[in-house]
Amino acid sequence: KELERQRPASNLVFLLDVSGSMDYANKLPLVKQGMRLLTSQLTENDRIAIVVYAGAAGLVLPTTLGDNRHRILEVLDQLHAGGSTNGGQGIQLAYHVAEQNFVRGGVNRVILCTDGDFNVGATGSKLVRLAEQQAKRGVHLSVLGFGMGNHNDAMLEELSNKADGNYAFI
Repeated sequence: KELERQRPASNLVFLLDVSGSMDYANKLPLVKQGMRLLTSQLTENDRIAIVVYAGAAGLVLPTTLGDNRHRILEVLDQLHAGGSTNGGQGIQLAYHVAEQNFVRGGVNRVILCTDGDFNVGATGSKLVRLAEQQAKRGVHLSVLGFGMGNHNDAMLEELSNKADGNYAFI
């Protein structure tokens, strides 16, 4: 409880890759398991939204208070992998949602969970420039790479570096 009071309010937008390449036990199911664990730690001071992308991007959970665990878990349970990967469209939507719900003095972060297979839409330098601009506005990016063999480590790391964020491989 003491740690909860010390932690600043959070505006977290999870950007989840639900493309066909994420249909492995060590990818989307692992993302969902991690999200379930995180959900148990959220409080009414946290805001969470979930954007997914495959062939197109969509907002599957509009910004929701963190203590509405039932709704968050309900949305997670409905996620399934399939389709191509339009990571660029997803990142743009996630940043838009983060900007709309900006918490002054809090943590404002897009958390990208992907295997890194961006093969449709805006890629490379466009995404890096977008991440860099958003970091200057106070919305940072964390990138979590899942699975083995298909991820673009160099691009994911560059994205997180330019976004004043961090990158981890899971």
